[in-house]
Amino acid sequence: MVKRSSPEYYCVCVRRHYEDVWRVVSKHKTLDEAQSDLDERRSYTGAFNYNNADLRVISRSEAKKEFGSKWEYSPIGEKATKTEVPST
Repeated sequence: MVKRSSPEYYCVCVRRHYEDVWRVVSKHKTLDEAQSDLDERRSYTGAFNYNNADLRVISRSEAKKEFGSKWEYSPIGEKATKTEVPST
């Protein structure tokens, strides 16, 4: 059996100083795109800024090592799998 390799991608992660959880907020095809997004987020001002947060770029393979081998990026708020509603 030949194991298919999945493409590498990069994610921007944020962890607020009052939270213990890293949140993956965006996905990018290249490291440069992810770094640009991270820099843009650092420059946010106003009510929703990242002054009290840690930001980092992480690759898909690094995320799998840190968060578990089954980890895959999914946008915040999106359900990972569809669930069927039983009919009555």
